[in-house]
Amino acid sequence: VVAVGHPSLTGGLTSVWTDDATAVTEAVRYLAALGHRRIARVGGAADLGHTAIRTAAFDEAAGALALAGAWQVATDFSGDAGARATRSLLTAAPADRPTAIVYDNDIMAVAGLSVAAEMGLRVPEDVSLLAWDDSQLCRLTHPTLSAMSHDVHGFGAEVARTLFSVITGGEGGSHPVPTPVLTPRGSTAPPR
Repeated sequence: VVAVGHPSLTGGLTSVWTDDATAVTEAVRYLAALGHRRIARVGGAADLGHTAIRTAAFDEAAGALALAGAWQVATDFSGDAGARATRSLLTAAPADRPTAIVYDNDIMAVAGLSVAAEMGLRVPEDVSLLAWDDSQLCRLTHPTLSAMSHDVHGFGAEVARTLFSVITGGEGGSHPVPTPVLTPRGSTAPPR
């Protein structure tokens, strides 16, 4: 058995994971460096281990940067849930809504981009959007979506290699894969 998740979540099983906490911290710091002081995160189900890690890292980064506002919305990772979360965040008065939103996957970020357009908001002029995973979807939108790039296929291949090593009695111990890295594109900019 090889578990896909942080060792703190896998009960001692051999595991392969990404450093979600570092990636979330980098995303929040990047948006803050652009000048955003009100940042939201549209995440996954709160009872998922990687979501809990990302949630804690977001709270810690927002606190360390003394952001004026930091919101987190839990979803089921679907486009519909991402759209609903985005709509709820962006219907507040301009002074009370986020100027940047980080999404836990690309599907929700694309849905968020559609909601911003539906509401007459320009990306990135009115709100910056940052996706996760960096699939082809991020490069097919207008504007292109900034993302925390993560080689999902490479991650899966590494899990398979580790499993084969475990099966054959090799040295396939627990280890991380490369941490997602920021890929800035057209959907992030300093707030107006």
